[in-house]
Amino acid sequence: MRASDLVLAATLCLSLLIAGTAPPAKAMTFSVLTEPDGTRIVLAQGPVADGDAARLGVALQSADRDAAGYKVLALDSPGGAIVEAFAMVGVMDREKVATVVRTNATCASACAQILFLSGAHRTIEGNGRLGLHSCHTAGDRSRSVACNELIAQNAMARGTPYTSIMVFLHLTSPTQMKWLGAAEAGPLGFTRKPSDVPQVTSAYRM
Repeated sequence: MRASDLVLAATLCLSLLIAGTAPPAKAMTFSVLTEPDGTRIVLAQGPVADGDAARLGVALQSADRDAAGYKVLALDSPGGAIVEAFAMVGVMDREKVATVVRTNATCASACAQILFLSGAHRTIEGNGRLGLHSCHTAGDRSRSVACNELIAQNAMARGTPYTSIMVFLHLTSPTQMKWLGAAEAGPLGFTRKPSDVPQVTSAYRM
């Protein structure tokens, strides 16, 4: 399923994935960090809100590509609007992006279930954590089966086993959060080594 189709389906679903009880008032902030080897990556912090896809696209223009040819997006977010998260996935697909949750960072809800799992290769460093729970409707916060299926299909299309993500979406309520570190996330297929994905063609390395 294409990212544009996911955005449309998410819009029709009219659901939010958030860690709090209301849509976030503030948007994500994007900054460019320079790694010890000189490679520039993008750090995304804060809740996902309207307009973040466009801001991500701008920020990624300043990022370098790693050895496999991907731009790296570091995530530290409680989640946010699902429609905008899928719009960000469209940008990530276009720019060929890998994802990482760094030490002392957390990536929960839409951040974990949509953004992180949409990275070409995916890493959790140190004590970084993913937070997962069921998608819910914007009104009464009841479990949204359609939204959960949308998220699971997106994750599966990017290398995460369907059952691995769906078990958390099905068994964890919208008001709970299941936290996973690297040791728990790896065997479930949530993380992915650069060697497990195709290298980006030279056209994207220019």
